[in-house]
Amino acid sequence: MKVVFLGTGGTIPTERRKHPSLALKREGELFLFDCGEGCQTQIFKARLGIGAFRAIFLSHLHGDHVLGIPGLLMTMSQSGRSQPLLVVGPAGVARWIHHVCEDLNFRPTFDISVEETDSGPVLVSPQYQVDVFPLEHRVPTLGYCFRERERPGRFRTETALGLGVPRGPLWGRLQSGSSVTLEGGREVHPCEVLGPPRPGRKIVYAVDSRPCRATVQAAIESDLLVHDGMFLSEDVDKAQERGHSTVTEAAQVASEARTKRLALTHISPRYRGVDHKLLEEASLIFPHTILGRDLLEVEIPRVDG
Repeated sequence: MKVVFLGTGGTIPTERRKHPSLALKREGELFLFDCGEGCQTQIFKARLGIGAFRAIFLSHLHGDHVLGIPGLLMTMSQSGRSQPLLVVGPAGVARWIHHVCEDLNFRPTFDISVEETDSGPVLVSPQYQVDVFPLEHRVPTLGYCFRERERPGRFRTETALGLGVPRGPLWGRLQSGSSVTLEGGREVHPCEVLGPPRPGRKIVYAVDSRPCRATVQAAIESDLLVHDGMFLSEDVDKAQERGHSTVTEAAQVASEARTKRLALTHISPRYRGVDHKLLEEASLIFPHTILGRDLLEVEIPRVDG
């Protein structure tokens, strides 16, 4: 699993930071969080493949987060996409997608399923789940938590052999969670040969928001928290006025949530050329901080202990 920062800028893009957008890649599936202007160009640069995106999760309906939607949908259609696309966002996103299609006389080659919500699960599969939680911004805004299911513990081969379980299909059944019966009639249960369950990975996306309790709760012991870090603390008045966070506030959220890593994004253009100060300030509170930059890739390793 990895995340790719496609756009890490604020409201005004710069030559180094495009409008907000982030891709998550997991075992061949792609998910897009926000779709700022120029997003599809960044997708091409990152060599992700536009046709592979399963869902688009929109935080809110400010232009810097959604103006890449028309071009992206059109390119998907021109590329011959046929598989359905899920688009999730706050109230109003269905109307936005409708106008994109109707006003531009655009007829996609694939079905677009739009879900408007303010909380709860929005995508559930046997391997993972995506949950929505409310953020604190000037308009209704959503955060997203992508979390994998818990995986079975490691298979203890010596223990299995000691219990008389022969190598072969019975091992696979035990690993998948099913009990097996040996030739002598003895029943062996998975808990006898498997180690403790291994947690799945968790990534939280909370951009365009003041620091809030909902983000802390969603990000508890996450592998990566991607958080709004638009301002230095010296500009906290601007952060409060515009519904954003300082990097110190983002670091405090990360520390309280006990996340493994914090990634700062949605960087104001006022710090062009001196954005290292954002990382320096946040790292004083939360050392495991990285400063997002366009096309940066961050690997999220499995916990295999």
